[in-house]
Amino acid sequence: MLDITIRILSVDELNDFRMIRLSALAKAPQMFGSTYETEVIKPYSFFESCLSSSTVFGVYHKDKIIGLATLTRESGMKLSHKASLSSVFIEPEFQGLGIATELLHTVIAYSKEQVEQILLSVADDNQSAIHLYQKNGFQTYGVELKALKNDKGYTDELLMKLFLF
Repeated sequence: MLDITIRILSVDELNDFRMIRLSALAKAPQMFGSTYETEVIKPYSFFESCLSSSTVFGVYHKDKIIGLATLTRESGMKLSHKASLSSVFIEPEFQGLGIATELLHTVIAYSKEQVEQILLSVADDNQSAIHLYQKNGFQTYGVELKALKNDKGYTDELLMKLFLF
């Protein structure tokens, strides 16, 4: 296993967050609802808002950010027992080394102190991510047909959930 550090990002790591987010959008555009072209022109206040409204985990190797995951807790008394996991990304040259598994374990451990359920959606053709989530206890509870649309057509997404109790 590669020597990595996973930590929750603060506004002090705003540049790191922006850099890895834009890298994810550029290198894995099919995995995200947004696009590189949309976010590269956003002001820094947009990225600061993302950091303040969610818990963003950054993966570092030799002081360079190489991955991220975002956990957003639902608001409201009847929904606050749930959080949504999104934007899971590891730089391509670091994929296949178990880093995503370690990142997911960190998110799950953190979540156990915060919420009862983690929800996520994943493109139905992203078999490596689906396998990772299933291996860690996530179960499919539905399919959103035509969830994402681009110039090549539609992508369905699996809706998955992990109960933490």
